[in-house]
Amino acid sequence: MINSGLTVNFHLTKNCNFRCGFCFAHFKQTAHLEYKNSASIVQELRNFGFRKINFAGGEPLLYRNFNLLLKYSKKIGFITSIITNGSRIDQNWVKDIAPHLDILGVSCDSGNRETLQLLGRGNGTSVDHTKRVFEWIDEECIKSGARIYKKLNSVVTKLNWKENMSDFVKSLNIHRWKVFQVLRIEGENEMNFSDYQISNEEYSFFLKTHSGLPKYGVKIIAEDNSLMTNSYLMVNPSGRFYDNNSGRYYESDPILEVGVEKALQQIHFSKENFTQRNGFYSI
Repeated sequence: MINSGLTVNFHLTKNCNFRCGFCFAHFKQTAHLEYKNSASIVQELRNFGFRKINFAGGEPLLYRNFNLLLKYSKKIGFITSIITNGSRIDQNWVKDIAPHLDILGVSCDSGNRETLQLLGRGNGTSVDHTKRVFEWIDEECIKSGARIYKKLNSVVTKLNWKENMSDFVKSLNIHRWKVFQVLRIEGENEMNFSDYQISNEEYSFFLKTHSGLPKYGVKIIAEDNSLMTNSYLMVNPSGRFYDNNSGRYYESDPILEVGVEKALQQIHFSKENFTQRNGFYSI
């Protein structure tokens, strides 16, 4: 049986209401599964032994019946997680979903509105809205007794590698900050990648700038390009495992046709890289 501590990342949809120029999850050639098939994949993954599932996109909250799928995943025993740009989250959503959600991750790459607009991450309102989302989570946890682990995801690019985001990050009251070096993926973002590409030294500079945050309770998880390669178990919107081996995506046969075990054998995954990027953690 697969190690129960591993996370499966189910990218439900390629649809997104933001246009981040560095995005490597366009899934241009993939179709979308109907809810019934997505739920069947979730069940197959759980039967195989996976315990943690993370829903991503695109923007996962644009997937039809997303709330229903999340609640179903929790019902059958998954530790549930979301990575979202947060734009479609309001206080009513938080109240409805809190009992079924274990981990909430919001993607925001800067504490500067102008930088976010240049990156294509909405119209710049993500700075304030991200703060509100985490405040709503805190308030709901206090009211209901829910326990939701909070994290921020940020991609370091040419537009933000000199920025000090410390005050913004501290204001969010989060547990974990994942800091990614912008990654080139053939067929996804290579056309304009030079507009965002940074050197290893520039990435290290960004990390050094924020090295004081752990004393405020923020655990920084740094993922350079080498650690991002083959360290994620990912399912694309058409229900196939895929990997980013050698700078491009390779995919398995459909999980619902060949089963989880055979589909896993068709992609590259490094448990060592998963471990090195701190993929195993308690909430």
